[in-house]
This record gives sequence, C-alpha cells and structure tokens, in this order.
Amino acid sequence: MKKLFTLALVIAMVLSIGAAALADGQGYKIALCNNSLGETWRFQMVAEFEQACDALKESGVISEYYETNADADASKQISDMQDLIAKGVDGILIAVQNDTALNATIEEAMDMGIKVVAFNALPTTDNVVAKVNQSDFDFGRIGAEFLVEALEGKGKIIVLQGVAGNPICAGRWEGAKSVFDQYPEIEIVGEAYGNWDYADGKAATESLLSANPEIDGVWSQGGAMTQGAIDAFVAAGRPLVPMSGESGNGFMASWLKYAGVDKFDSVAPVYDCAMVVDALNVLIDALDGKEVVFDQSAMDMDIITAENINDYYRPDLPDSYWGGTRLTEENLAKLFAVS
Repeated sequence: MKKLFTLALVIAMVLSIGAAALADGQGYKIALCNNSLGETWRFQMVAEFEQACDALKESGVISEYYETNADADASKQISDMQDLIAKGVDGILIAVQNDTALNATIEEAMDMGIKVVAFNALPTTDNVVAKVNQSDFDFGRIGAEFLVEALEGKGKIIVLQGVAGNPICAGRWEGAKSVFDQYPEIEIVGEAYGNWDYADGKAATESLLSANPEIDGVWSQGGAMTQGAIDAFVAAGRPLVPMSGESGNGFMASWLKYAGVDKFDSVAPVYDCAMVVDALNVLIDALDGKEVVFDQSAMDMDIITAENINDYYRPDLPDSYWGGTRLTEENLAKLFAVS
C-alpha cells in the first residue's frame, strides 16, 4: 500500500526541485487544465494538486498556479487552453475530455514554448513533454479477470461503462474486452453508460435488472457506479453477484457491509488521485531543463481485495473520499469538512 505523505515530506521533496526558477528569482506560472469535476475523484485530484502547488509556491518554485474546468465539454477545454496560453503560463498539466479534440491546441502551446504534460486522460498527440498515467487497459483487465475467475469462466453479465467518448472509458473497456473475448461462455446481456456516477450507475443497473431476469456478474468501470449497482440489486430483491469496483470510500463501505452475502465479492484497482502530483513533478523537472521520461503511462497500481480492504477504507471519511491519497490529515479534514 502507498504510504500517506506528510506535508513536511512534500515540502522537503519540492525544495529539491525547481533550481532554475529559484536561480533567477522568479517562480514558474503553471496550470491544471481539467476536463471535468463531474466525479468526486476529480475533486480530490484537484486538492492533491493544490497541496503540492502550495508547497511549491512556499518554496519559490512557482509564483502562480491556475485551474480550469471544462465541464466535460471538449470545446470549452480548447477555450480554456487558449486562455492559459494567453496568460503566458510556463507549463500546463492537462487531462483531456476527448483524446483527439485537444491535439491542435496542445501542439500550439508546445510550439509557443509552453511545456505540456498530459496525465490521467491522455491525448493521441505525442507533441507533449510527457504522458503520466496508470494503465486504463490494466484497470479494465483486472476487473474482468476477477469476474471470469469468480464465475468460473461462464455466466451472464452486465457492463457499466463510464463516459461515452472519454479516453479513460475506452481504455478500460479495451482491457476488459481483451479478457472477455477469451471466454465465449461469458455472455454480455446488457450494457449502459453510468458516467462513473452513483445515481446514474444505479439507474442504469435498475434498467438492466428489469430487462434481464438472470445476471451472474457485473463488470463496472468503477467510479461510484458499483455502489449504485449494489443498491439496485438490493432494492430489487435480487441476489448479489460478483462485481468489479474502484477505490471509492462509499463503495468500500458497501463492500464491507455485504461481504459474504449471496455470491458478492469484488476487486478494486486504486486509480490514484495523486497521479497529478507525479505529473506536476515531471513538469517542474522539464521546466528546470532536466531530461524526463516521455512515456510514464503505466505507473504502478495497487489492487484492493477482500483481504486488504481495511488498509484503504476510511470509516471516518465520507463516501466521496478515494483511497490512495497523499493529502495530509489536515487537508483531508478541510476537503471533506470533518472535525
């Protein structure tokens, strides 16, 4: 399990970078160009970014930082990027809404000398400083392999996709399909987009339950959708089945509540909110003129199982918390308004 970093450690780490910015007495201007705040994961990711940036600002490595939110609209994200270019920022972190729509604007920024690091939701262009991510393919594969094993290679399953057109969604499904294609007795009887959202995931599952009298398993892209799926099964009086999930605190609470009920079990890859901090460190290194590794799109991914779930679940925090954080306890309390 990744250990939580204290604020003192974060400050100590950032003091060792940004030598060029300190040397000329001016810190860098950087920005986070975010595709959406539509999932609670992204709220925590932004908080991880802000904590790291505040430490960098205190040490003089950066002078300002900006944040934009495209509200899941690629056209707005293009406009956001253009605004950041106009502000004269030195570097941009971007999680794209669409894997091709932002290519030209990203390339424009790079051509103007603005260093761009893509993370989380990656564009297809390679005209960036680096790509930093955990493997969406592996995320989908891990859930599918769990489900196939739980069902002993045969059964009727439903699929809860994420957001249509999103590169994360496409990557996760590609990974899952690579597994399911090997098992002809795994029958996908229904599929719906749940937008990684609890309410949408629950509603999608309710419709799929109505249409399918027999469901043996649920492959879910994660987010809060699996939590919604569990509640839909319970409300419908249907036996619980194996379901893949993600490291959301609400889902983990439901997992622990229903552990051992009917055939329910799960697995949850930890898609780390703090990957934005890794991307930020790469950006600062690049701005300092250091050589960076271009392809960092297969970072290590922890996996939550029934055996280690209590290492990740936080009963003192709300459903919207995500396991795998580097936020200090103080900043966690501020983010989730707990005392």
